[in-house]
Amino acid sequence: MRKTVPYGWDDPRTKRRVWQLTNFKNGARTGYFRMPRNVVDRTILIHANGGLCTLDVVSDGPFCGVTPPGTSYLKLYRSAAGGRESLHGNPQARLWLQRGREVWFTDLPGGEPELAARVPDDVPGAITDITCDGQTVMLLEHQQDLTKYPPPTTKSARRFWSFINRPRQGRLWAYHIPTRKATLLVETDGVAPSHVDCSPKDPGLVRYCLDMYDAYGQRIWTVRTDGSARKMIRPQERGEFITHEFWWSDADLIGYTCQDRRRDATIEKKPWGEYSPCPTRLGVASARDGKEVYLSEPLNCYHSHLFVSPDGTWVCGEGTDGHSFVYAAPFSFDNRRIEMTPYATIHTPYVPFRGQMVDAGFTEDSRWLVFTDTVDRRLQVCACTVGDRR
Repeated sequence: MRKTVPYGWDDPRTKRRVWQLTNFKNGARTGYFRMPRNVVDRTILIHANGGLCTLDVVSDGPFCGVTPPGTSYLKLYRSAAGGRESLHGNPQARLWLQRGREVWFTDLPGGEPELAARVPDDVPGAITDITCDGQTVMLLEHQQDLTKYPPPTTKSARRFWSFINRPRQGRLWAYHIPTRKATLLVETDGVAPSHVDCSPKDPGLVRYCLDMYDAYGQRIWTVRTDGSARKMIRPQERGEFITHEFWWSDADLIGYTCQDRRRDATIEKKPWGEYSPCPTRLGVASARDGKEVYLSEPLNCYHSHLFVSPDGTWVCGEGTDGHSFVYAAPFSFDNRRIEMTPYATIHTPYVPFRGQMVDAGFTEDSRWLVFTDTVDRRLQVCACTVGDRR
């Protein structure tokens, strides 16, 4: 029998109420909250049926979608599956959309899409993000052979290192729409820039990572959109494993996971973070000078991704192999101990190096933990209340 949404059940392992918010026949995902998902109040963007939907997570009454599943699509993006979106600003949210070389925007909720610019064909790379003022488009240019060197999906150290050590080159470009000027920000050989996330508050600042092995090089960087002030964020020594970076709630800080593997003799045989014998911590560094300002005590297990609530009072994490839960915990810079509590069992099979596609994050009011899980063999969007509200 087809379930209607919202549909809830009591998780026998966590003793918490879990709500299934979508029931699309082809599944649905939130998308990684590292890329902003919150529109207004408790409305979030989700991916479903090849397009973008808005979903209202109601926190002061029964759960319900803003409209029945299958509707409320953003008109433009339904035909632009595979493109990128960037969301900036609350409560009036402006959604930037990429379709080929075109950049469109619409104001949510209810706005009509408008064409902002078309990036000329002679500007290298593929669009990957846009600054919060909508003035500068970021483009990535990669040269690599992922057919010959595919990302690993097994616990094979040989295949892991084959992928990590693959030949590659990369460039990161900034295209300024008003002046039609393209600026080369970063050029690399042997690694490539990735995870390009423009600052949510500073239109001239971009954060990115280098896709080298996380413990053998400098992972997190920032650069200005004019190519100046390239900085290391949380400078690393060889063996310090830093990964899964994200803008903190106030956007003056950058969060990440951290393991100290400088004296770990197993690092070559067990290069994955989730199978490391070293504990994982949450770190936070200044986006201004790159210095670490917070490092937690060891967490209860490895989390493939960590994230913070919009008000900065909660963190969440995705458990991994042997810890298949979505977790949450109160957070304070005055407390180095983070008690990560399992909120819901995750039923999606775990894949080494890929995780479980949980994509956990919080609603704008920080009252709901939203995540993706497998229900009836398809990914759907689910949620739990945060804190003692069960």
